Amino acid sequence: MRVNELILRDVVIQFDGRVVEVFGRSSGGLRHHVALLKEPQIQAPNRHGRSQVTLAGTMFGVEADELARLTPFLETIREAMRIANDQPPA
Repeated sequence: MRVNELILRDVVIQFDGRVVEVFGRSSGGLRHHVALLKEPQIQAPNRHGRSQVTLAGTMFGVEADELARLTPFLETIREAMRIANDQPPA
């Protein structure tokens, strides 16, 4: 199984297609299955150009240059969430 990894200034996000892991400087790591995640959120940039992102139970800030790389990564996670939540229970 291939793990996609995105390294930003203050956070590292790993995603293997089913599990999202978020590692930050101030916390160890958070690990969540896509079927149990809430929709990732990106707030509009503040006056300094920094956006707040909520993902997998954690909130972190990103600069505009990081947002360009983060947005498609989050869309991949959203698509996996849709697929996981559309599957009928076994």
